Amino acid sequence: MNTGDRLNVRANLSDPDRKRRLNERIFSIIAPRYALINRGLSFGRDQAWKRHLIAALPDMDAPCCVDLACGTGDMTFLLAKRYPGGKILGIDLTEAMLVRAREANRFAHVEFRQGDMAATGLPDASMDIVTGGYALRNAAELVSALREIRRILKPGGVAAFLDFSKPPAGLRQRLQLGLLRFWGSLWGVMLHGEADVYAYIAESLRHFPDRVELERMLGREGLPTSSLRLFIAGIIECRMTRKASQ
Repeated sequence: MNTGDRLNVRANLSDPDRKRRLNERIFSIIAPRYALINRGLSFGRDQAWKRHLIAALPDMDAPCCVDLACGTGDMTFLLAKRYPGGKILGIDLTEAMLVRAREANRFAHVEFRQGDMAATGLPDASMDIVTGGYALRNAAELVSALREIRRILKPGGVAAFLDFSKPPAGLRQRLQLGLLRFWGSLWGVMLHGEADVYAYIAESLRHFPDRVELERMLGREGLPTSSLRLFIAGIIECRMTRKASQ
């Protein structure tokens, strides 16, 4: 990456429009190596966490499911295996990711569509299940995304999220953000010659609510947390939420 093309992550995260454009740019850059970097950053545990999240979803015969920020389709395909009688939709902002997802798709009941998680275009109360792997942290406007998720969920529907988890303010938070920035920067330099490509993870998490405030925010938006599991000493979280039945 040329120095004239630097990402300037910190300068672009505070404004929703600039963050949306930054996301599209970063994920277009990393799309060819997205699976590799997920395995590397997670020490090979990424797939196990995704399988845990999918296994925790309710048993249903033919649910309508949408996987937000679906990337190259890892979680979407796990949904397809879990619900062979369902209808599975993957939505992502970045066409470069979707190209690879469509190429990898071997399921007749899976569709991929470009779109914003805060404006999916789906009908009200049309989804039984919403999933998001590394999704909410990347939303340009988090509250808008949560309201969209609640809007498209059927009453009693489940939304499940896997992402990096931010502890409350204090030494643990500072250490975790520092570790993530170092680890992401190292991979960014090795693969792209640009630290900010993956240092973005720590910077986006820095701008994101900690896990206690996120739980409060979800509750305020009608998506109360029903379960939360932390992995690798609290760096990763798997969070299940449910929209009220009435």
